[in-house]
Amino acid sequence: KFFDRGWCFTESCMASLTKDDKRSLDLGRMQDDTGYDYQALKAVCAQGGCRRPPLLPSQFAAELESKTFANGTDDMPLVTRLYEGAFMEQIGKATMLCYSSLGWGDAEAAQ
Repeated sequence: KFFDRGWCFTESCMASLTKDDKRSLDLGRMQDDTGYDYQALKAVCAQGGCRRPPLLPSQFAAELESKTFANGTDDMPLVTRLYEGAFMEQIGKATMLCYSSLGWGDAEAAQ
């Protein structure tokens, strides 16, 4: 599976740190032979929230333990440091975070 791989999981987590709700769509939700304008595409591909809230670096490191790497002994500590650096930089410099249309509830907000 895609998200069982360490680098894929890391890239997905980093890409969604500060991306707003209008810029993150799961295109795998598209139906074959269906034409979409932007509004329809957004309605289908973001329904129910297409991504989770940003993970704290400690949460990321804990989840990363279950992922696989081709070179796990070197890659796991590397991507842990890269994610922590990206988290601190992006969240630290953000002036506004817009996650309003991602379908998150109380449990996701508590993260």
